[in-house]
Amino acid sequence: MNTKFRNTIKLLQKLPGVGPRQASRFILALLEKDVLELKELGQAIANLKNDIGFCKECFNISENSLPAQGHCNVCGDPRRDGSKMLVIEKVTDLDSIEKTGLYKGRYHVLGGSINPLDGVTPETLRFKELERRLDDLAQNHEEIELIIATNPSTTGETTALFIKDLLKNKSGLNITRLGRGLASGSNLEYADELTLKHALEYRK
Repeated sequence: MNTKFRNTIKLLQKLPGVGPRQASRFILALLEKDVLELKELGQAIANLKNDIGFCKECFNISENSLPAQGHCNVCGDPRRDGSKMLVIEKVTDLDSIEKTGLYKGRYHVLGGSINPLDGVTPETLRFKELERRLDDLAQNHEEIELIIATNPSTTGETTALFIKDLLKNKSGLNITRLGRGLASGSNLEYADELTLKHALEYRK
């Protein structure tokens, strides 16, 4: 096998969920593309860190190209209900919930779920930021609902229990979980809109 082809496979395998066969298919598909298209893709990847940032409040993808100053369209919307905050693992989960059109509160993206085997500990996730944001909201709202929307998986459940224990002594905080509609072992990212609507409607 061509050395550069093999090296490119190794680079693509660094992406989550990409194995050697899938990486090979990506490369072969890219070889069919026009040179200008490849240059455009390469430029977009090279500028990724500069062009796309995270919201400094909820850690969603920022609409502002300057990450240090950017807010996402949710945090920048004054119509959102500040007395509700939904905690999720990933930005892709946020997009899935937004598509239902049912939830009108705030979000907090943790950046993953607790999984010590993969080196993901509470210290590596955004729990301190969550506490700070809840304290800020408490200054304007007597009651706050915190909706835990971690995935119904082992690591998601571990994270949900950690959040409950972390915040159990906060006054004026009502902690709820997404209700029926999400099967155990599934991921929010791949759930259809109707399933997510039911999960939001029947949270408890």
